Amino acid sequence: MSQTIGWNNFVDTQAEAERHRLGLLEKSFDPFSFRQLESLGVRRGWRCLEVGAGAGSVADRMADLAGPENVVATDLSLAFLGPLADRGVTVLHHDVTTDDAPGEFDVIHTRFVLEHLPARDAVIKRLSSWLKPGGWLLIEIGVTLPELSSHPATRQTMAALARVMADRVGTAPEWGRTLPVALEAAGLLECAAEGVVLPARGGRPLAGWLKGTTKLVEEHALATGLVTREVLDEAYAVYEDPSFVDYSWMTVGARGRRG
Repeated sequence: MSQTIGWNNFVDTQAEAERHRLGLLEKSFDPFSFRQLESLGVRRGWRCLEVGAGAGSVADRMADLAGPENVVATDLSLAFLGPLADRGVTVLHHDVTTDDAPGEFDVIHTRFVLEHLPARDAVIKRLSSWLKPGGWLLIEIGVTLPELSSHPATRQTMAALARVMADRVGTAPEWGRTLPVALEAAGLLECAAEGVVLPARGGRPLAGWLKGTTKLVEEHALATGLVTREVLDEAYAVYEDPSFVDYSWMTVGARGRRG
């Protein structure tokens, strides 16, 4: 197995291609994230933390609900978070695995971050300790489901994606299937989880995001023989085909409250 190097050493987090990929991610997954936040009753005055803010859409929604002065957005790359800072959100370069808490919060949210951190269980305990009494931790985790893919090429490329991310980043693509156990182990109360599987239609944002995410691992997958150039090209063409429909990505949203 290759030595893991972590997400920010694996992906050029300041590239225009990454901005585009994050935009497709937001179009695909923001509705679920926003519903999760709103179901907690986030309102004016709540202190909110977004860990791994990416291109900033969830932190921006937090600012709508709680007021920008009450929101902190953190990431290891702040390349796309200038508009949040301009709005009055506190934007911090921050490593959730080692840096001190940036405050105490009524709600902490993170999306597609913890599955990439080998110390994910320890990070959940850290985040839980940053909550105010009664505060909520809300995590969203991506789960690859290549076995459910409707096309051989996308099935093979998604399996390669999961393998490369595990080997090079330290991602655990199956970990989300165990939630909310990790939140319970951290001592949180009222723990619950739900999974949503959205249709990836060819030519639409989710299929485009899956294509862009596969491109992140393309070089390593080819070099290690996990896929061929022909299979990759076929999968990319399928992701652009309006007749293609796939259900091969699940998002698990899990929550728990500090007592």
